[in-house]
Amino acid sequence: MKLRIKALLASACIFLCAGRTGLFSATNDYVQPFSLNPVSDGIQLGLGLTLSGSALVCDKLVHIKKNDFNPASLNKADIPSFEQIFMRPYSKPLHIAGTGTMALAIATPAIFAIMPSSEWLTIGTMYVETMLIANGLKEWAKLLVYRTRPYMYFDGYPQDKLADGDWNCSFPSGHTTLAFAAAAFTTMVYCSCYPDSNWKYAVAGVSFALAAVTGGLRMASGNHFLTDVLVGAVIGTTCGILVPYLHTLIGGDKKERRPGVPQPSLSPAGFTITYKF
Repeated sequence: MKLRIKALLASACIFLCAGRTGLFSATNDYVQPFSLNPVSDGIQLGLGLTLSGSALVCDKLVHIKKNDFNPASLNKADIPSFEQIFMRPYSKPLHIAGTGTMALAIATPAIFAIMPSSEWLTIGTMYVETMLIANGLKEWAKLLVYRTRPYMYFDGYPQDKLADGDWNCSFPSGHTTLAFAAAAFTTMVYCSCYPDSNWKYAVAGVSFALAAVTGGLRMASGNHFLTDVLVGAVIGTTCGILVPYLHTLIGGDKKERRPGVPQPSLSPAGFTITYKF
């Protein structure tokens, strides 16, 4: 099966102009509801590092899944019928495609580069905390729940996955967890900072579409069951919303509007970024 990925390239024009311009132009003002706090952020960073670091150490030092594979113990009939519908043999092209869409989803917070550089530390710190916590939770779930991947129930499973012990790390889907964490984070932060923007629905739609496609490709490539993907989506979305929300509860009131921030807009001439002096 060949996966064809078509990329459409369009030119972009940047205009520095007064007021609003273009069709569907967004407001130039933004709201900054998020704050950093040494104690709170220390706890969140520490939690993320502890979860991710300890899972990595346990996986390397005490994880013993690698040598207990018994082909005779696998029976597709033991899998719930609704899970069998989505079971597929291993596909390397789809595996690579799913990794690619995950990478694109993780990159969606790059949209916040339009904000002043003074805000990058706050946004960046929240994002690091979000991804560390999401990664740690899914890694510990993989360590505690030994679930054989769907491709092991078919002939032609990848031998390298058997050798490194990845064959029974199905639950939950790590790719899906990280993709949804990024999508929820991008949506939560953008909609909070630009509540009047006409682009917030597009940002949310593109972000979650990339995450959903990632989950679909992880099933289509034979790496995960439906429930692996659903649980990964829940873990990721929860982290992507909760971490930014916690930063609205600390550090005092920062919910003021700040003018002079470039905003994207769509006009007949193409994609523009407007700036109000």
